[in-house]
Amino acid sequence: MSDLVLCSANEFIAKSNEIIKPPIEYGYQSISAIFGRNEKIEREKGSEPLANALQLASAICSMRLNPSSINNPFTAIASYNDLKESWRSTIPDDLTDEQLNFVADVYIEMTDPMVKARFADLLWLCVSPRKIEYAKTAIENYMLLSIDPITWQPDIGHCWERCIQLTRQTNNNQEIQSIESILKIAFKKGYSDSPFMNLWLAEIIGRNHLLRNELTEIAEELYGHGINFLNSSNYGQARDYFDVAEEFFRAQREDDKWLNCLLSSALCFVLEGDSKVTNNIQGQMAANHNYENALQAYRKVPKAKRSSYAVDEKISSLRDKIIETGQSLLDEIPVFRLPGVDITDIVKASIEHVSDKQDLSRALLYFTGFPSPIYQDLRSQAIENLQQYFLSSLFGNIHYSGNGRVTAKTPALGLDYKTDEENEPAIFNKVIQDFQLNMQFMVQGSIVPALNQILMDFRVTKDYLIQLCKHSPLVPEGREYLLASALWSGFEHDFRNSIHLLAPQVEDLIRTRLKSNGVHTTTIDRDGIENENGLSTLLKHEHAENILGEDLLFELKAVFTESIGGNLRNSVAHGLLDDQSSSANASVYAWWMILRLVVRSLFKFETTESKE
Repeated sequence: MSDLVLCSANEFIAKSNEIIKPPIEYGYQSISAIFGRNEKIEREKGSEPLANALQLASAICSMRLNPSSINNPFTAIASYNDLKESWRSTIPDDLTDEQLNFVADVYIEMTDPMVKARFADLLWLCVSPRKIEYAKTAIENYMLLSIDPITWQPDIGHCWERCIQLTRQTNNNQEIQSIESILKIAFKKGYSDSPFMNLWLAEIIGRNHLLRNELTEIAEELYGHGINFLNSSNYGQARDYFDVAEEFFRAQREDDKWLNCLLSSALCFVLEGDSKVTNNIQGQMAANHNYENALQAYRKVPKAKRSSYAVDEKISSLRDKIIETGQSLLDEIPVFRLPGVDITDIVKASIEHVSDKQDLSRALLYFTGFPSPIYQDLRSQAIENLQQYFLSSLFGNIHYSGNGRVTAKTPALGLDYKTDEENEPAIFNKVIQDFQLNMQFMVQGSIVPALNQILMDFRVTKDYLIQLCKHSPLVPEGREYLLASALWSGFEHDFRNSIHLLAPQVEDLIRTRLKSNGVHTTTIDRDGIENENGLSTLLKHEHAENILGEDLLFELKAVFTESIGGNLRNSVAHGLLDDQSSSANASVYAWWMILRLVVRSLFKFETTESKE
């Protein structure tokens, strides 16, 4: 913040104590708004120094409190970034020495404990060398804040956690004991008007490692609250209490008790799922989601304890419910059909591209010359689409297989997402989804029409393809017949058999390629047995991109291993492809992609030899 002329300390103190009075509905944001409104009033009167001081106070109280951070407890409440400009609200580093000196002159006379605690805490954080009286004042005033469900959110709970942190930071053990006593008394109270107040207090106690000798007693009370909510069919609230109670029982090594909490939480998911089952999409989806969560909870039960609680039987029953609701969900989902796209010109151009070639080799060279994906171009386009149609990034997506299984979940990005490492998985998923659409156009507009033209002009024999594979430096020795058979099936329009032959050969091809570049492609288990890694693991290897190239690596993932992509390797390995899905666009594209690699590798090899 820039230096502006400020009023006297006494003038600001009098004004602040006059306008900041309880009740304060929305914590520091309400206080900041009060300071802001009065700043405008004083500025309209021409009282610029007082207005400047009120503006400073408003900025200080606008900061969001992050009690988990020792060095950065106050952060900007708002920020804005785009390609042209960026902006954010005030943070402590924006304050000048003159402004901090002003805060030091006025803080001790503030009558509102929230304002006084904020000012003192800010001085403790920013002024060097540190003065212990700033921390003590902040602690004393934080402890004056009432523990009440009406005012607990949004800031009072954070203020108490910040108070705990300051007492520990200043080694104030006496105040820690006082805080423990206050929180214990507050936890013992009944809060009929707030189902979560006891839970919030327990979470603060747990996060800050307080009342360690009384965690079992606290956990038992939490479990009791959870049972009450369960009996009244408030399943979400019951789970919240069971989860915290489980954490406390675990910390105290109360094995049977934490296991009861886990089983009770799983039961809540089951019962909530049962209550959601209806004949509409929302009900089936909610039920399916709850059953899935229940399954994950039961899986956490140690194997030694499962028979005592009939967990395996419960898991079996849940699997049936997940399949049933998943299939019902697909039956209820409406099919949205986009207007047809005229690809006549693309088909015509593709046919002309491979027509009138003097021999099969040249025709295949042209056939495999259709553009392959460039990852960075796809990624840039995906980011541009996300920015243009931002509503699609606000929510995550759930992807279902044809039999109702949940196969993948795409996270949401939110309004203020950035193209950083944290959001990269969501952006990558968007690229995969866009590629699937491009692949559909590629198969129907180019690959299939051009293939039909080649078959009209030439006879493609298996022997020819075997020779092609034998001469290709890409095809591992001893795999020529298998790979040629997979390719030949494609020329027979038998993509069902082609993909079942092709997928395992692609895995070996990639494995051989990585091995030849010094990459270890196996894993040794605890018994000393060496196992070959699957294609998904191979493509995730740190050197895979350097060896295969960024574009080919993406293409292989999108077609063979990504759950929201073709996922052909896993679908083939686990027998998940049926007569229809095995001949879908992904199988056709996979066939063409590998044919492209074989043909182009031979062409490059011959070109290199001719130069030599």
